[in-house]
Amino acid sequence: MKRKTPLFAIALVITCTFLTSFGQYFIKIGTKSISGNALSLLSFPLIGGFFLYGIGAIILIIALKYGELSVLYPFIALSFIWVFFLSFFLLRENILFANWLGLVLIILGVSFIGGGGK
Repeated sequence: MKRKTPLFAIALVITCTFLTSFGQYFIKIGTKSISGNALSLLSFPLIGGFFLYGIGAIILIIALKYGELSVLYPFIALSFIWVFFLSFFLLRENILFANWLGLVLIILGVSFIGGGGK
């Protein structure tokens, strides 16, 4: 049976999640420079983070044009995985065992749903 959602649409959604996750990372970094001054919102990390979010949204729109929503949208959960690793490796945040378990469950869920498209 032929798959209705082409692989390039899935690749676009995965790219979207990667970009938006880095956007979240840069916004997090940019919050350190926010002060009572409105100009502090013009920091490079904040602007870069919002830029990555915007590019990610455009890529998601393109992907949704060519694929099934029920197949593509669960891949958005990959954002949790990318943010998890960015938090662990770059921000040096403490990760609990329950968080690792949740990560494994997200990976399994995305695998099952993504592989279930027609």
